[in-house]
Amino acid sequence: MIFTTLGWLAALACTAATGERAWSMRSGVRDAGNWAVLLAWSALTVTAFTLLGVIGPLAGGVYAGLAVAAVLAVGRVWTPEGRRALAGDLRHGFAEPFSALRRRLGGKAKLEASSPEAVVADAIATRGIPSVLEDPALGLAPEPAELVSGQVPAPAPYAALAQFIAGFEPEDDMSLRMFMEGNAAGSVMVADAWHHFADTCLNSVGLDPAYVAGILEAGDSAGGHGSLLAQIHKRFGVIYAAVKEWISAHGPLPHKAREFLTDDM
Repeated sequence: MIFTTLGWLAALACTAATGERAWSMRSGVRDAGNWAVLLAWSALTVTAFTLLGVIGPLAGGVYAGLAVAAVLAVGRVWTPEGRRALAGDLRHGFAEPFSALRRRLGGKAKLEASSPEAVVADAIATRGIPSVLEDPALGLAPEPAELVSGQVPAPAPYAALAQFIAGFEPEDDMSLRMFMEGNAAGSVMVADAWHHFADTCLNSVGLDPAYVAGILEAGDSAGGHGSLLAQIHKRFGVIYAAVKEWISAHGPLPHKAREFLTDDM
């Protein structure tokens, strides 16, 4: 009796996990890893119901065998990279359905407490998710010119920002500093916005951590751009430090000093 009860609990758990994985793929995240996990759970579900006598041995064996064969096919087990990726996908996929169910049953507060950085870091560790710029499955990144000339136009705020940057002409070193450091701070704000969007995609929409990892990379890249802008303006200080020191000791330089001063001194 107890073994039958345990068998039914296992079969229902496998069914729930299969359904959760299928539900998580409803938004279009259907890469090979997701399919492999879904098929693996399906094979376990069929096996469990076959052992309980709900499905006949012949039919159960055929269904489970087809599912396992499909897992091996989509996992590309004939290559070392495929075997490693499949192992990582299955390790993560066998734990993720129950984690997702706990998050859903725990309500919105628990969803918000699940930080995308922590979830993605765990997924990267267990599934071997590469950087989007180094992922062989994605091919080469498009050239910048291809993005500008693509079918999807840039949102209006980006067009306004591009016009603001291109049209700015600093009046003095202070206005230049405000411009550069202000844009550096703006890049950090954009980085925070991408991280917030990653949280939305993971915890509200329910997208795969592999996809969310790329969004977090975009945020990190935007933050790095802010650091770059700050470093660029540090160079201004290094270049013009001696000039500003001379001005503070002797007064302002003549107007258009480069045209006024010569080497014949």
